[in-house]
Amino acid sequence: MNSGQPRDLLPRTGVAFLGLGAMGAPMAENLIRRGHALTVWNRSVKKSSAFEGRARIASSPSDAVRDAEIVVLMLADPAAVHAVVDAMLPALVRNALVIDMSTVDPETTRACSAKVHAAGADYFDAPVSGSVVPAKSGKLVILAGGAIAQIDRARTVLEAMGEVRRVGDVGQGMAMKLVLNALGAHMLTGFTAALAFGRKQGLDLRIMLDAISAGAFSSPLFASKGERIARGEFTPDCTLALMLKDQELVMKTAAALDYPMPTERAIRDVLVQAMAAGLGDDDIIGLTRLFEKWAALP
Repeated sequence: MNSGQPRDLLPRTGVAFLGLGAMGAPMAENLIRRGHALTVWNRSVKKSSAFEGRARIASSPSDAVRDAEIVVLMLADPAAVHAVVDAMLPALVRNALVIDMSTVDPETTRACSAKVHAAGADYFDAPVSGSVVPAKSGKLVILAGGAIAQIDRARTVLEAMGEVRRVGDVGQGMAMKLVLNALGAHMLTGFTAALAFGRKQGLDLRIMLDAISAGAFSSPLFASKGERIARGEFTPDCTLALMLKDQELVMKTAAALDYPMPTERAIRDVLVQAMAAGLGDDDIIGLTRLFEKWAALP
């Protein structure tokens, strides 16, 4: 079917999950555990094959959504979201509900929402706060931007993956995610830079971490990431490459609003240098290695 108009809702309905990366795969696993009939698709077939026997493996985005009442997207970037939405539009079931849980920008969300609505289906954004560990345990914070009725319609699906918080209308979920990404980047960049500064002055890393946790600047983020820094454990929950992508989205959105963010620009520049140093596949605390190098620390 090539008309671009969704078909009538079929008796057999279920959930289609598109995007099985580091976050998407455990999120899809939680849907299966909660008893949802799942169809999965991923650009890399190898990642889809892990679901063989437990979910229907789709050959394409359009094949994935052809029987789905609810469609979940967990994709890498705006280009991927646009491409997948365009590919699946001709096969969407009438009145299907598309939920974008990727991290993109509000402009992308509103543009894709318009395309889906024009095709006779519904759309809202629901990016997540959290990394691989809460994704596996089903304890993500889900930042939903959309109509209350649509969010309620998808609530059992969303609650299989985490706690749902409605933050506004379509696009506001992504807006809230960008706020969190900007804040997190400021926190982690400042944290890792300050630790290198302390070590340069001869302070012991463990002593610094204990002093930080005891006072007004304590944070669960600093506690968990600080422990990993102390162990030299940089296996990624979220890579520096993804952190850079997210900050580029923050800067793009701020520029469209004519809002200067000089500290954000400085962080983006640090991340660019981390990439040039070959740290892109490190966890975001891999910034420690860059600052230690700049401080000429062993």
